[in-house]
Amino acid sequence: MEEYQSNQGYPTNWRVRFLCDCKKENKEISIHKGVAHGLTTRGIHILSDHHICKQKKIAMQLLIPTLQDGAPQKVVKIIGHSLLTIMKEGRFLTKVEFRHFEEDGQKVLEKNLRQRFATPLYAQPAQRT
Repeated sequence: MEEYQSNQGYPTNWRVRFLCDCKKENKEISIHKGVAHGLTTRGIHILSDHHICKQKKIAMQLLIPTLQDGAPQKVVKIIGHSLLTIMKEGRFLTKVEFRHFEEDGQKVLEKNLRQRFATPLYAQPAQRT
């Protein structure tokens, strides 16, 4: 599957829970919540109220909504590395590169992106032979 706008990713708006490796003032590490605004199979842009320090390890749970009524959402566990955080609309937007998926997480993510975005709007034009 070709990546859609590799700089921006797919417009998912899926929920994300994360722990980051940035301790401040000896505070306890807590679970933060955010929204995946740009998602590819290689990384994510997380919009949240928490500033994620640059070049830090992040443990994430990407919550993929179901396409079927009554089915549970998929939870994909990912280890990532923060690249950049900027302010956007009074919140923090952080670009994270994926480093490791637990279990079959990468396949689950790829399948769900394909199911939702393999439409003429996002698909590459067919090549002529």
